[in-house]
Amino acid sequence: MRARKNGEETRQRILEAACEVFGEKGYRDATHTAICERAGVNIAAINYHFGAKETLYRAACQHLLETAEALYPLDGGVPPEAPAEARLQAFIEALLQRRLDPERLGRLHRIHMAEMFDPTGLLDEMMAQWLAKNRAHLEGILEELLGPHTPPRTLGLCEMSIVSQCLMGPPGRPHARPQPMLGLGAADVAHLADHIVRFSLAGIEAVRREMQRKAT
Repeated sequence: MRARKNGEETRQRILEAACEVFGEKGYRDATHTAICERAGVNIAAINYHFGAKETLYRAACQHLLETAEALYPLDGGVPPEAPAEARLQAFIEALLQRRLDPERLGRLHRIHMAEMFDPTGLLDEMMAQWLAKNRAHLEGILEELLGPHTPPRTLGLCEMSIVSQCLMGPPGRPHARPQPMLGLGAADVAHLADHIVRFSLAGIEAVRREMQRKAT
């Protein structure tokens, strides 16, 4: 039992160190040696728990994505039977909190930026699944607000309009600390979310009326 606990602790130390090193250096410049030094382990420990560098990279990114989900779930604790407007508010707040929490999620942001500037292709499937989950959540809310027969293209355009408001702002340099949007930080999430929700609901209502007009 003690050996298993020690093994789990070692694996977790390696994972945390890998998140830091990959976030600082990117995949190509990160080395097992640097991760070992950060984690206080030897190469054999990394090989035992993770094997190849790309396996450790994927595991580190998966760990960071799971951390983001645990810290800021997309439903924000709002039950599925709540009004669509309340669920949209929770979704937008979650996206903003994930974006504006560099202290706990900065490593994820830096890895994401590095992949944008120097893609490895190693995270494509993982990120596609992550984005698909986010899209499905938002599309369910939009279908309720717009109606069940809304064309997929219209849903996609509304989704893009909402998400882009949550992600706007200078992306920064690869491996750099994410820059705040319009001088706003984590303390401004509620205010910013309220604005985006009001703006988005007005746009959604305009789209809904236009669809009704065309249907008559």
